[in-house]
Amino acid sequence: MKTIYAVIVGYGDRGRVYGQYALLHPETFQIVAVVDPLDMNRNKAKETFDLPEERCYRSVEELIRAGKIADCALNCTMDELHVSTTLPLLDAGYDVLLEKPVTSDPKQLFLLKERAEKNHCRLMICHVLRYAPFYQGIKRVLAEGKIGTVIAMEMSEHVGIQHVITAYIRGKWRSNARSGSSMLLAKSCHDLDLMCWLVGDSAPRAVVSFGKRTVFIPENAPKGSGNICTLDCPVEKDCMYSAKKMYLEHDTMGFLTWAGMDTYFEDVTEEQKEQHLRESDFGKCVYKLDGDLYDHQTVAVEFENGVTASMSLISNATYPGRRIHIIGTKGEISGFLENSIYTVRIFGADEMSYREEQFDVSEEIDSGHMGGDLRLVEDFVKTESGMPCSVSTTSIQDSINGHLCVYAADRSAQEQRVVYIKEYND
Repeated sequence: MKTIYAVIVGYGDRGRVYGQYALLHPETFQIVAVVDPLDMNRNKAKETFDLPEERCYRSVEELIRAGKIADCALNCTMDELHVSTTLPLLDAGYDVLLEKPVTSDPKQLFLLKERAEKNHCRLMICHVLRYAPFYQGIKRVLAEGKIGTVIAMEMSEHVGIQHVITAYIRGKWRSNARSGSSMLLAKSCHDLDLMCWLVGDSAPRAVVSFGKRTVFIPENAPKGSGNICTLDCPVEKDCMYSAKKMYLEHDTMGFLTWAGMDTYFEDVTEEQKEQHLRESDFGKCVYKLDGDLYDHQTVAVEFENGVTASMSLISNATYPGRRIHIIGTKGEISGFLENSIYTVRIFGADEMSYREEQFDVSEEIDSGHMGGDLRLVEDFVKTESGMPCSVSTTSIQDSINGHLCVYAADRSAQEQRVVYIKEYND
């Protein structure tokens, strides 16, 4: 393999995660520049990858003016910036590994696909769960035909209390208007992508969905509660969602809670944390913020080949995780991602029962997203080197169906009707 040279656009949490691959495999992948509007992030990247000052850019426009300095770009910006930053990269000839979700706008989704094709650029999407050994194993079982032809699929994602509160209630993804993404798009475009990928060659035909926001609304606020947990709330000590408990006593998801401050989250002092909770949304009452995302939503999809599949996104779970159950004509596959085990059951006519085989992939997990993070970057680098695409490769074309299912599901829930995928192609 030849060495691939890359620019990281957006050196936040995901940029740092994907950049680790260059530190582990400098012989095949090197970061030669960074783009980030924050001095703190540029300085961190400069130090981490030993970059010269002139290769630390404040904007994509600055990068483009410098000429094409690398083979590809890792676009790890926020959701609402994906299109505006990716289009100029493609026009400049960069192949792009783009963080999910691609965009909340179907027209922009197709625009990115067309622009990538026009410029003969590779555009891969960061659906990292395709690369988790758990899902790769299930894909192999399906490809080998062990359970016959897929008939139906059930999926669910139960999002933990800490994650929901920190990212989707108090955090920067708490409203569609603020982040550009619905809860389903931000959190479960992974799952709808997996659904389409595991079904195989058949495209989705129709979608119906129901969703509501029923928990974190003003009517459910405890009687007499204040607006800021650490300042004016007389019931804070009895509230399970207390910001004081979550962030000062337990330092829940610090990489999100303390992000956006003028220092790295690992270096924030207790005094700075207390001030941050007094002044930011992370210290506010969870019932009184301006969020508009559903906290539970169920999606049903019918595919062109007759397969039916369902996906339930449920927030506020005590025991979070992703579950899957696929029924085929000869058997079934079921599993729970977080314990890294999936089970294959094959029906036998002779014994009028089934035989069962269990697969534990826990020893294969070596990075975040249950082993998917660095496998994704490895696949991108190999593809950039001219090696064949893997079965998990997430090109923009491969990602379109999953995104269309999300768009259709959100529209269905809002308009209370069946939405047909062809509506996005007309």
